[in-house]
Amino acid sequence: MHFKRFLDIKASNNNILIIFNNNKILYEPNLKTFLLEENLLNIQIKDHLYIGIGNNGKDIYAVDISNNSNDVNIGYESIVEYDLRHLLAISNPKDIVLMGRANQLLHWIKSNKYSGYSGKLNEFNTKEEALYCPETSSMIYPLISPCILAMVTKGNEILLARNNLFPEGLFSVLAGFVEVSESAEETVEREVMEEVGIKVKNINYYGSQPWPFPSQLMLGYKCEYESGDLIIDNNEIVEANWYTVDNLPYVPPITSLSGKLINSFVEDHS
Repeated sequence: MHFKRFLDIKASNNNILIIFNNNKILYEPNLKTFLLEENLLNIQIKDHLYIGIGNNGKDIYAVDISNNSNDVNIGYESIVEYDLRHLLAISNPKDIVLMGRANQLLHWIKSNKYSGYSGKLNEFNTKEEALYCPETSSMIYPLISPCILAMVTKGNEILLARNNLFPEGLFSVLAGFVEVSESAEETVEREVMEEVGIKVKNINYYGSQPWPFPSQLMLGYKCEYESGDLIIDNNEIVEANWYTVDNLPYVPPITSLSGKLINSFVEDHS
């Protein structure tokens, strides 16, 4: 797979499309794929919001058809719509990267139609693979927002919390965006203190994962409880508790970095 960003359409009816409709992704359940052949679809790429995201022998485009009222399927046995978060939870790592890239780059194109410098329509620079302001020549690259995940442990217990945006019953590690002039480790300390009122120590990097809602880079950290009592902020966090490995609540799947962090705790304490 060769990743690139492009707006030109070289082939006619011979491309691969990743199609979004009102924040849902089109999926062929019999073939178990979201990579749809253009020649089996009733769609003209240029009639919709689109961007080229890569090439695997054929050009791959992300396309948003939210304003389309026609049935796009003309050659597949069936096409259904899946919530992107659901599909990410059941997909393999390579597919997660492709779906995430498609969603993130569509968001980039959609949110940067006009230049913030001049108000003019942005244009596309093929060399830089970036949008640019025709009046100031300022380049606009895809925005990436770093966000930490903090897995806090205390002996044989792990701290898990439920965000007010989570489905009922779902718990995960703590999370928060990195502030300006703040290191990721400082974000861990601040977010844990703000959300549950405790201090942590021995902060160690675990891993990262792009997360396209819409453009986050998740940075996972393990850390240990140092002091303080749990004081829930009741703003972002509505519930938080210490759990042992034998009584964990419903947690994210291991396709997500938060799920991998929690699974590492389980493996270390099994």
